[in-house]
Amino acid sequence: MFEQATLSNQAPGTRAWTTFLGLGSQVVLVSLAALAPMVFPQVLPTARFLETLAPPLPPPAGHLGQVRKTTVRALKAAPWSGVRYQPPSVPAKVYQIVDEPLTTGVVGSTAGPGGGSDTGVVGSILLDLSKNVLAVPPPHVAAPPAPAPPPVPAIHRYVEGGNVQLGTVLHRAEPPYPPIAKAARISGTVELECVVGVDGRIQEVKVKSGNPLLVPAAVDSAWRWIYAPSKLNGAPIEIVTILRFSFKLN
Repeated sequence: MFEQATLSNQAPGTRAWTTFLGLGSQVVLVSLAALAPMVFPQVLPTARFLETLAPPLPPPAGHLGQVRKTTVRALKAAPWSGVRYQPPSVPAKVYQIVDEPLTTGVVGSTAGPGGGSDTGVVGSILLDLSKNVLAVPPPHVAAPPAPAPPPVPAIHRYVEGGNVQLGTVLHRAEPPYPPIAKAARISGTVELECVVGVDGRIQEVKVKSGNPLLVPAAVDSAWRWIYAPSKLNGAPIEIVTILRFSFKLN
């Protein structure tokens, strides 16, 4: 089988250079083929390049060439998004929509040969709605104002004397002798101006005269006096009176 095989007698170094030279020449050729259109664009096919980029021109007017058929597919209307668009063309005819007249007494009508209402269910519903809508609400009546409280009669204050007299003394309190005044052998009279209220009790106490060692006991005693209520012409009054307390040593 290997009797007619031809073996190269060249040295191994010569064969390596030959292989490298063949590969190098192929790389150079491939590189030139790739760079040639970039460096020299005029070598590209001009007719096919223009046909690819430029759209076809429409046929001239009066040309009776072959007409291409175009299929137009209907598009499904999308829901309205709130944006208005201008229509592509104006319709040649305006169509009018005419509704059919309503027939009375279609469902549940009480109309018959003998007469009666022919409004039916729809008419009765509309009549009820109209009554509810047109009904005028009753006028708003404001609540009567609350009655004003009765006026409080003014309390008048009078000075005792003449027709103004104090009521009967119901409780009389005698002041004790102050020990410090007794030890100092101090005696005398304490005069107080008091206001007797409508209930007969002392409302105010004012010192008019008296020794300071005797005044506290007299004032404390005056607050505990009680009179019968005083009136003038049937109306309760306050009376200004003078109370005198005497302190005497035995």
